[in-house]
Amino acid sequence: MTLTKFLLIDGALLLVGLPLLLMLQGGKGFSSLLGILNSDNLLDQTSINIPSLKELLELESLARRKGSGIEFDNLVGLWKFVSVWKQGTDKEDSISSSLLRLFSASLELKKKQTNEELLKFDITNSIQFGTLLLRFTGSGEVKGSQPLLPFFFEFIELKLGRSVLFSRSFDLPDEKNRPFFALIAMGDKGCWLSARGRGGGLALWLRD
Repeated sequence: MTLTKFLLIDGALLLVGLPLLLMLQGGKGFSSLLGILNSDNLLDQTSINIPSLKELLELESLARRKGSGIEFDNLVGLWKFVSVWKQGTDKEDSISSSLLRLFSASLELKKKQTNEELLKFDITNSIQFGTLLLRFTGSGEVKGSQPLLPFFFEFIELKLGRSVLFSRSFDLPDEKNRPFFALIAMGDKGCWLSARGRGGGLALWLRD
């Protein structure tokens, strides 16, 4: 699973959400949609110093050599998606980034209640438009000094308000085939988080 697929959830919500959005926009059509995607209101950076791609790459190099210093408890919380860069490019994937902000893509990490000594997360990845919610839930943990956050999803649910439109459980994947995030850096007081996915994409989140 690549980072883009993880964030877009294989485009499933786009197939549902974009026709709905266009329908709600009525005669405004695609021009209005593009205006929404390009709106500066989708990303308020006035109070947070968002790092540039160059700064993130420098931090990534440092994390690989010396570790990022990110620990388990630092990650607990709700993270709102900001930007994604494809592997091998110095330009933000603006379409994917804008769509994911529009659909309120988020990553939530909670400490898993378990009797085991290992520190594990309950992980939720979701995209929402109005009352339409697509949510993946599963488990993850932190490994190594950079560190890595390997995870897997156990359940998918599509809801409209309180009504469940679709739900399904997944088989547990082999450990070697699980997706992961290589955690790069975290901002002052945990205000932002950056990581690179197994497929090579680079992502940035803001703490909600």
